[in-house]
Amino acid sequence: MHHEQEVQLMAYHIWEEQGHPHGHDLEHWLKAETVWQEKHGHDAPPVQHVAVPHKAASAIQVKDARNAAARPPAR
Repeated sequence: MHHEQEVQLMAYHIWEEQGHPHGHDLEHWLKAETVWQEKHGHDAPPVQHVAVPHKAASAIQVKDARNAAARPPAR
């Protein structure tokens, strides 16, 4: 698995653990990037130079939309 894919998966798990909050995708990505760097040593690019890929946010939004569609309507 490539660096970006690993970070994306970690960010997704952080998002899930925190209860699927909206608007925290950058925070989750940077946290995942930090964890990845600690795990892999100094071979990773510094966090301040890592951009959040649009597909990471959209993957989270798609998952959230699917969950919302699966819930019964509120009465």
